[in-house]
Amino acid sequence: MRVAQLRGRDIALVPQSVQYLDPLMRVGRQVRQAVRTGDPIERQRSAFARYRLKPEAADLFPFQLSGGMARRVLVSTATVSGARLVIADEPTPGLDETALREALGRFRELADGGCAVMLITHDIEAALSVSNRIAVLYAGSVVEIACCEEFAGDGADLRHPYTRALWRALPQNDFVPIPGAQPLPDALPPGCAFAPRCSWATPECGVAPPEPRTVRGGMVRCLHGA
Repeated sequence: MRVAQLRGRDIALVPQSVQYLDPLMRVGRQVRQAVRTGDPIERQRSAFARYRLKPEAADLFPFQLSGGMARRVLVSTATVSGARLVIADEPTPGLDETALREALGRFRELADGGCAVMLITHDIEAALSVSNRIAVLYAGSVVEIACCEEFAGDGADLRHPYTRALWRALPQNDFVPIPGAQPLPDALPPGCAFAPRCSWATPECGVAPPEPRTVRGGMVRCLHGA
């Protein structure tokens, strides 16, 4: 019951799929329905202008929008809601560089204004451009939580070997591939899920999944992370 009360009021979602939009309702009305304070029409128009959606787009149905336009409508819906927590699930695919910067900048504005923003993305560079902290997941578990400033140079300040490998795999950071493949959810090894691919692995890594530890102000799930 408590979760149901929070959804749409205190918690807003920018979903990954543009199919989230109601196909039978004009998109302007969908955005206006999310407004909790202020004039709905003005808030919707302001959001559309911010994300470079023409005023007449408000009268269109979702099937009449391009993928990028539909995604901007979804971002608009979340940002006008006044929610205290915005969860953005892969909100940037299909956006051009200008719209990408605007969308990420708007999320940053929300955070600076006191709203909590959780950005779920595979685009680590986009996340680093607006975030305070990064949580890195591997095989369904958070293996490290680090400050954005620690993603620098050769990644020596990062605590987990997977996070370091992920950082070094970027084109500007040597483009070093990570050998092996991530295990399937129903075929996880008994110990650390990353151990079969890890150059730091020792026999004890295969005994049990590592517990989270606080190291240098961050969190890491690794017996050898420091």
